[in-house]
Amino acid sequence: MKRLSLILLAFCITVGAFSGCTQKAKPTEYDLKAIAAQLQESGAFSDFLSPITKVIAESFYGFEDADVTECVVYCSTGATTEEIALFKCANEEAATKLKANAEKRTETQKAIYESYAPKEPPKLDDAIVTKNGLYVFYIVSDDSAKAQAVLDNQN
Repeated sequence: MKRLSLILLAFCITVGAFSGCTQKAKPTEYDLKAIAAQLQESGAFSDFLSPITKVIAESFYGFEDADVTECVVYCSTGATTEEIALFKCANEEAATKLKANAEKRTETQKAIYESYAPKEPPKLDDAIVTKNGLYVFYIVSDDSAKAQAVLDNQN
């Protein structure tokens, strides 16, 4: 019995010692301006994209100012649905909500463009809407594979 107690004690000490050694993974950080520049240079877009302010982005994506700590948004001339919208949110809940709003934007844009620019809705079918921690990315481009390659190179 004494021997079993010693073995159990040694096991508990070993497990306790190693559990203190694990590190929490550091959350991923992105340079949104650099990603936007890489996306624009990737050849994924057929239209000229212009930056828009956070206030305008709020109206497009339905977020509160306090929910988004940083955003970089570029929109097309209006002739296409092409867009780059990169966000860093204040918390996970805000990021989840913003991703849902970005998905809704895809549907809204489809409804708007299908009647007068029938070549645009397929771009929305291939839209990139993704969330990674506090970050939400919404990208509509002429070549989603090129845009995705830029995102894949960030990790």
